[in-house]
Amino acid sequence: MDTVRLAIVGFTGYGWSLAQQILKASAAQNCRLVAAADNQMSKTPDRVEKLRAEGVELFDDAVKMFGALPGWCEAVYIATGTPSHEPLTLAAFDAGFPVHLEKPPAATIQEVDGMLDAMRRAEKFCLVGFHAVHADDVRFLKQRVVEGRLGKVRTLVCWASWPRGRDYYSRTDWQGKLRLGTRWVLDGPATNALCHHITHMLLLASAQPNRLAQPARVRAELYAAGPITGHDTAAIEILTADGQTATLLVTHCGQEQFGPFLELQAERGKATWNPKKGVEITYADGSREFCAAPADLGRGEMIANFVQAVRANDPAGLRCSLAEARAMTLAADGAHESSQTILRIDAAQCRTVQDEKLGPRTVVDGLDAQLVEAAGRRCLFSDLPDAPSWAVATQPFELSGYKKFPKRFRG
Repeated sequence: MDTVRLAIVGFTGYGWSLAQQILKASAAQNCRLVAAADNQMSKTPDRVEKLRAEGVELFDDAVKMFGALPGWCEAVYIATGTPSHEPLTLAAFDAGFPVHLEKPPAATIQEVDGMLDAMRRAEKFCLVGFHAVHADDVRFLKQRVVEGRLGKVRTLVCWASWPRGRDYYSRTDWQGKLRLGTRWVLDGPATNALCHHITHMLLLASAQPNRLAQPARVRAELYAAGPITGHDTAAIEILTADGQTATLLVTHCGQEQFGPFLELQAERGKATWNPKKGVEITYADGSREFCAAPADLGRGEMIANFVQAVRANDPAGLRCSLAEARAMTLAADGAHESSQTILRIDAAQCRTVQDEKLGPRTVVDGLDAQLVEAAGRRCLFSDLPDAPSWAVATQPFELSGYKKFPKRFRG
């Protein structure tokens, strides 16, 4: 196979940046974007014009495009919202294409398992778009774990405050929602904007190349302060099958933006990760190593990884296959089961501010400091010595044999 010909579904939203990455990588990776589908093209005439200038054939229906692609396209990118991931991926497999699927793979574990079954029947493969998994700094740290230089990983923690305004939740019909019609969405920072970091922690907890540690138990507190049905603040503690603990603390309702920051503690050292700076490892003997973060945060390498697998028709080298990314969805579903419901933060603890860039948004007073303290203690909000009045303690949820969401969660 010479030039790898690609198609993309969804370019009027986030998928536009992915389409740009494909166009940018075309010369270096000998690939070409030949087709694109979106049912809202009229909203972005400038993008339509740019793609047409690049010789890309446009469709207003993804399934129609899939039917037209055999013979002049080798693989499909799906860069749409979470609720459409399962049906579009199934349609792409049915049409005979390997798939690059935007994160998260799906809202529920049964959707992921259904996609995996369809993938095996079609004898195709799927890469899930957790781009930082491909970044030099994350791969550098993963390699040190695989080599055993750090010994067994014991704990990981990641924390971030990414404020989002009310307009963020009006961009689509599914953001901030638990459901869209009869389909689960479970949208929030832990399952969308910052779900990368569940994947990163599970990746770094495993000593096997390109593998994620498997979640065994989850304890979580999922909160909403803003006028949404999903969560906007989350504290999640994941116990892996090998005994490591990974803690995620994230919010869209902080006063300031910071993070994501990640810390790893292992038998023979510790490491920190900052996506703008990179990875620094400090070994028990006092020696240090550093790897700088790539400017594109791994997106170029992600394109290359998929294109190379398509060219070789061999998924063995995929750095985040659908089968591995299943662990992220399993942990996220377990978090909802542990929380049992989306816990409301008392309105008396919240205020609406007018942000110059984001417009009106919800802020929880004191949350920034509480989030940082919880990260330092590797604990959930309700575990803090001076826990906020809105914090609610929850019970762990065991994931052994878990196959279908929901079991305890009340949406």
